[in-house]
Amino acid sequence: MNSDIYNVILVGYFIVLLTGVINGWGKNRSIIIYKDYDDLGLTFLVPASFVLINLIFIYLGGNQQLSMIIGLVVAIGLFIKLVSNTYKDNNKNLGITILVLLTKVPLSIIWIMNLVQVLNPDGKSSKRSKNRGTALVILTFLTPIIGMLVVEKSGSYFNPKSWLSGRRVGSSVRNNL
Repeated sequence: MNSDIYNVILVGYFIVLLTGVINGWGKNRSIIIYKDYDDLGLTFLVPASFVLINLIFIYLGGNQQLSMIIGLVVAIGLFIKLVSNTYKDNNKNLGITILVLLTKVPLSIIWIMNLVQVLNPDGKSSKRSKNRGTALVILTFLTPIIGMLVVEKSGSYFNPKSWLSGRRVGSSVRNNL
């Protein structure tokens, strides 16, 4: 019985996520998932800050419980800023803000988890290779979807165009950022 309820909730959530992506995609978008690259960066920074703070504390021999607390405080602070920005970007509509947050936050968590899996896969030998390959496939499909959800292709802190300036990258890549 519990797995049936879980599956229904999971299917319902994927419908919500798909609704958010469809409404935030293309020229006929009715909601703003990511306003610009800075908003995208802030969204990715919420889960990444928690992971990085924990990794750094553990690497330096610090207390794991303390690193979890500090990581959680930083992630919650960034999440509050993210909620505030998202609320303002979507004309202060609470329902749309909730839909956008249910879309953008899980996408960023999935993306960060798969990036970590590519860099440091779990398992031994063949299992590591399989995990890395699966994570690369997910990133290959998810990254362009996230890129298409960015409304304004600008940003002062987190802008892929500025990272690629002066580098030998094809014009089709640079022009579609």
